[in-house]
Amino acid sequence: MIFSAVLFFVLGLISWAASDRFYQDNLKPAVRFEGRAVAMRDWKSEVKYEQTRFYVEFGVPAGYENDPQIAEQKASFERSSLDALVEHSILDTQARADGVTIARDAIDARYQDDWGQFRSRHILIQINKDAPDQTLEVNNALAKATAIRDQLRQDPNNQALWNQLAKDNSNDPGSADSGGELGWVGKGQFVKEFEDAARALKIGEVSDPIKSDFGYHIIQVEERRGPEENEIVKRWLASGFTVDDLKAHARYDLLKDEYAKRRQDQAVTSPTLQVHVAQIQVAAPRPVGGNFQAFTDQLKKVSDVGAALDSGTDFGEVAKKYSEDSATKDKGGDMGWIARGMLTDLASETELFNLDAGARSQQHNALSTTTWFKVLEKSDARELDDTQKKTIKDNAYQYWLNQQKKAHDVLRLVPGLEFD
Repeated sequence: MIFSAVLFFVLGLISWAASDRFYQDNLKPAVRFEGRAVAMRDWKSEVKYEQTRFYVEFGVPAGYENDPQIAEQKASFERSSLDALVEHSILDTQARADGVTIARDAIDARYQDDWGQFRSRHILIQINKDAPDQTLEVNNALAKATAIRDQLRQDPNNQALWNQLAKDNSNDPGSADSGGELGWVGKGQFVKEFEDAARALKIGEVSDPIKSDFGYHIIQVEERRGPEENEIVKRWLASGFTVDDLKAHARYDLLKDEYAKRRQDQAVTSPTLQVHVAQIQVAAPRPVGGNFQAFTDQLKKVSDVGAALDSGTDFGEVAKKYSEDSATKDKGGDMGWIARGMLTDLASETELFNLDAGARSQQHNALSTTTWFKVLEKSDARELDDTQKKTIKDNAYQYWLNQQKKAHDVLRLVPGLEFD
């Protein structure tokens, strides 16, 4: 009887331990969003998804995923994956509230667009940006590119012709000696002008001269293939993800595009309240890679900045001495005029717009930076310039997303990742 009791007790402990481990690894909340839990297994799946993409893009062979040399890079995806889960929860909630749905055919098209690939070749005619007469230089480059286009259109699939014209004319050193061949590429691997033109071309068609920052391109798309041939997609599928998993991410990308457009359309109002701001910004002290000396040095710098400001030293002089922001350091930290939406750190923005002219902010601690601000001037109705308008539009989605995080009471529960 005693043996049986002990046996049942031990088996009970084993069962409890297994159950607790399953809960900790799978069911325990990673995020609470408006009181609802997002499970740890969902976070771990997103980490695996992002890390798998990293393995392909950085050439990590299968079987070497646990190599200690990439441990730090792998760890960085733990935070970004948690950020993604929060963003997905916000997008789902907002889409339900607004009645926004993404059609299946739009998701399928986005999946094809994101992960389909094309093989192309080109001849590049550069524009000499140091030429004294830029108009003449551009016209000459365009004329040369047009003449090459005309030759290629006479016999577009003649490999010998491509070889000769690329060798004699192309300013792309990576492809001039191989007939302009660029190999298989996917979305985002070429400049936008090239990619947009290539996606619009029929197989074998020779493009008109396409202008980019590199010059004029004459492009021919030779082949296209679907996502199933993309190495990243292959690795995801081999890692246990399904095509439906990948399309779920495509849906979130489409929702993000929708809400980015909505926010950009509403973002700019001018004239508007603005503050003229200076800053002192240094890297946040973090013990990275066991380098505790660098951590200690950065802690001391933060302390020295605070002490200098508290002692009454001129803000601009402290900025010139300590600030690590190269764009403002030599100007005494002067950031220029700031309108709402130009900063995505809502806590900093709120404080700046509540401070009087001449007042200094508290110390703002973010993951990667420590910052102090000073309000130099205020204006109740100042016109936005074009640079400010662009900044507000570029930041509109992230600004809205940060507002939503605050409004929806997001609570991050993964140890070490509790803060944005």
